[in-house]
Amino acid sequence: MNDLKFKTTKIAIALLAAGFIFQTINQPLPEDFEQPWKYRLVCFGAELSNIFGYVTEQLGILHRVNVTRYSYHFAVGAFNIREESDQISVHDEIIEHLTIRVYRPMKPNKSPNKNATLPTILFYHGGGYFVGSADTLEPVTYLMAKYTQFLVIYIEYRLIPEHRYPAAFEDSLETAKYLIKNHDKYSIDLNNLVIMGDSAGGNLATVVSQQLIEQNITKPKLQVLIYPILQFFDFTLPSYRQNLQKRILGSISHDNFKNFIHYFTGIEVDDTIFSNGHTTHYQKESKFAQYVNKVFLPEKFIVNQPNMTLVNDTLGKYSELTEILLSNKVSPLLVDDKYLSRNTPEYTILITAGIDMLRDDGFIYAARLKQLGKKIDHMHFENLFHGIFGLLHGPLEFSKARILVKNVAEHVKKICLNKSN
Repeated sequence: MNDLKFKTTKIAIALLAAGFIFQTINQPLPEDFEQPWKYRLVCFGAELSNIFGYVTEQLGILHRVNVTRYSYHFAVGAFNIREESDQISVHDEIIEHLTIRVYRPMKPNKSPNKNATLPTILFYHGGGYFVGSADTLEPVTYLMAKYTQFLVIYIEYRLIPEHRYPAAFEDSLETAKYLIKNHDKYSIDLNNLVIMGDSAGGNLATVVSQQLIEQNITKPKLQVLIYPILQFFDFTLPSYRQNLQKRILGSISHDNFKNFIHYFTGIEVDDTIFSNGHTTHYQKESKFAQYVNKVFLPEKFIVNQPNMTLVNDTLGKYSELTEILLSNKVSPLLVDDKYLSRNTPEYTILITAGIDMLRDDGFIYAARLKQLGKKIDHMHFENLFHGIFGLLHGPLEFSKARILVKNVAEHVKKICLNKSN
């Protein structure tokens, strides 16, 4: 009898495992999606990492966040390539307990080109504010320096959940202000200052750009935003509804999004946030709704979207949460037109991806900037996925990633060197 129970248990576990593998590996993708099986295998690996992280956390061995960090570093940051022939000088510095990594193009005699000022890119990494480092971003920052021949500076910020908001924002802004103040030391050309970031880093790049202008520190010439997080007001936008359920890269899911909100703010949330249950009826009728209005989206994104019943925070249990999330230092899209027009750099390059819950944030931001007459180059790639920008080396290399980085670098170079416009 015991043998039968044991065999039955093994069969049940095997069937569950087989179902999990089939569901993960066999997820539907667009017909013209490049390297679909590599993407599916990446998702499968990330799902296994999630499960392993959950188990280690439940056993009190290791927090799941640290499992994700180690996995991400091994997959992305352990395969960096530096070629002597590229003539890029790379060194790290510590500024107020935070690391910056400086990539400086060199003269033909191989001495760092410190005498002349250089157009400069300040870069903030993505990773949901809880993963990412100089090493995991190096595939991008190194190539940006190589392709543009600009000075590129990676800026570190403290990560969640160890350091909740506003740590990342404060670190990002203060380090940028330090570098600007000491621009002579680093040979930074303030007339050609670029603020750049991907995902969470795109959020920080947008906010830092706004704050540098608002505080009269300097006005960056260009901001480069790669599928940025721009608002935490409306989680019922079509891209959220369509793409969160797809478990992009095996890690962007409803459960992980709730965990992210908890790590970022210290406040636990439930599934009602996906019906905008974190906001009150008054907030839903406020000016914020106009800043994230679906009228800014292409019609094809809106058609065939079933109606949703929205939930209101009638008891005010999320009042502390929205005080954080609806701040323009977290949601840079939640500002009026006057503020947006005045505190946006001269030029914006915006990249959005079709397989991304943040797609609609980007489209709304682009439409508002265009409406205000701001110069924006919005490049949308329907069959690219959130997170592809940094997958340039090693087992996670995607051919489209290198093409995308090179295209962005060329656009940045043209704008800063006035070769077009």
